[in-house]
Amino acid sequence: MTDEQYIDIAIEISKNAKYPYGAIVVKDGEILGRSDDKTLMETSMFSHAELEAIESASKNKNLYGDLKGAIMYVSCEPCMMCMGAILYEEFSKVVYAATLQDSNDNYCPEMITNIDELAKYSKNKIEIVKELHRNKAIKVLKERGE
Repeated sequence: MTDEQYIDIAIEISKNAKYPYGAIVVKDGEILGRSDDKTLMETSMFSHAELEAIESASKNKNLYGDLKGAIMYVSCEPCMMCMGAILYEEFSKVVYAATLQDSNDNYCPEMITNIDELAKYSKNKIEIVKELHRNKAIKVLKERGE
């Protein structure tokens, strides 16, 4: 599958999520974790899509601490907390659709951070693909923010 196909899955998840964000973890061409897998308590303020997808991948494949080289596809740019988890797990790539500013403008207040600055803390080089199918993700944020 392509980045475009994977990001569309994350955006599709966001349409039905409690909050309009969706994420998947892919490694070696296989989807290992999804934020709609309901592996974390939905009532936690830390139940962000990225963390739910990481938890799903870890539990489903017994990969705690072994997601090195995986790719995170997320409907919205990761916040500082989620980016920290992505860097900790040593993902090789992050692909996101909407920006934190888009979320701020259309759904809820966000702490705007510079993802490129956060990526500098990675043990290994991490590729970041920005704003792929951004308009699709913004549409979900707008619909849910009304």
